[in-house]
Amino acid sequence: MASVRQFEDKASLGQDLCKYIAEKSSQAIQDHGFFTIGFSGGSLPSIVGNSIQQVSCDYGHWQVLLCDERYVSLDDKESNYNAYKQHIGRKLPTQVGGEIILDYSLPLEAAAADYEKKLRSLYPGVSIPSLDLLLLGMGPDGHTCSLFPGHSLLTETSSLVSFISDSPKPPPQRITLTYPIINAAKSVAFVCTGEAKADVLKKIICDNDQSFPSARVKLTNGEHIWFLDRGAASKLQ
Repeated sequence: MASVRQFEDKASLGQDLCKYIAEKSSQAIQDHGFFTIGFSGGSLPSIVGNSIQQVSCDYGHWQVLLCDERYVSLDDKESNYNAYKQHIGRKLPTQVGGEIILDYSLPLEAAAADYEKKLRSLYPGVSIPSLDLLLLGMGPDGHTCSLFPGHSLLTETSSLVSFISDSPKPPPQRITLTYPIINAAKSVAFVCTGEAKADVLKKIICDNDQSFPSARVKLTNGEHIWFLDRGAASKLQ
């Protein structure tokens, strides 16, 4: 069962979210020696980046990945990795232990397979790794990662990382985590801001509407939290 945290604005949301990240980081490093954290794009990197310096983490034991990535060069303005580096990475006092980065020199399908291989290397011998924390966003259409309404990737079960060449939102070519590895995570934090998300959030949280991709995130054993600002939460009962 997912829980909901509501905040007056992005700033207070970001502060609490970064405290949550620090808490999960400490727990993971104490438990198994490293912390896997997945970042999404959109407004999330700036929300985290504005408050990340207020907390203390052992960044040398972080393994950073992206929940989805656009098939563009790493310095492209559309790159989620670029957004992570600009808003978060360069603000950290020390370098992270490792980063799983898209190799856009490979063909799209091969790039997705390579990304999954790199991710799996952190968990040798494990069929579906339990990543420590995924920070997910949601679009006004209810999509998360690059899992869009009505797309065939919603039923993907054989790959942990897959590719999409016909994204309804530009750019069309992307890679994305799929539900098997998302739902195996130890913790997922959905971060949503603004009134444009309010209608869909009401349908997912209050009405239990399962038609949206974000509603299909159902963790097997993990902790699922919605971080919402006042606008996003405005239609919750």
